[in-house]
Amino acid sequence: MVDIERLDGRPAEAEALTAPLMLEYLAWCGERLTAEHGVIFDDSAASVAAHHAEFTRELPHLLGPRGRLLIARDDDRTPVGVGALKPVDAGTAEIKRMYVRPQARGQGVGRAILLRLLTDARANGYATARLETGTFMREAHGLYRSVGFRDRPIFDNTEAALSGLGKFMLHMEIDLVTRG
Repeated sequence: MVDIERLDGRPAEAEALTAPLMLEYLAWCGERLTAEHGVIFDDSAASVAAHHAEFTRELPHLLGPRGRLLIARDDDRTPVGVGALKPVDAGTAEIKRMYVRPQARGQGVGRAILLRLLTDARANGYATARLETGTFMREAHGLYRSVGFRDRPIFDNTEAALSGLGKFMLHMEIDLVTRG
């Protein structure tokens, strides 16, 4: 059984709770980019730190009234997954930082986080949710497509494009109005 909890409050508290998951996620992404695409980082620790700093800067938006930051906990209350909803504009939100620890994969944790984020996006009046995902995240692609996400062209201000990794990303979106 997994419990999905919405994080509220101060960004520093949310960052302290999510940092282990986020740093693990970013290191995993770097390892996969190297293994599947031959990407070699001059300083992988600096790259992880830079992407984590970007996430930390976004925390006020994720914790705000139209954003979401969710954490999944197992029966022992150990954090096993995370996902966020970032407001982009009045009608668009972006799914960010979906990550489930390897030991919790295949148990519906990612699906539970994603469905909660989409429910919350609809409740907040968003018409569209979008995301960018690594080309190596094949299991995530299946999950996203199973709930109605479709491939789309790259959108403005993608995080990966800012770091020069845009060509290793897939962009998707879902119409929240017609996908009731």
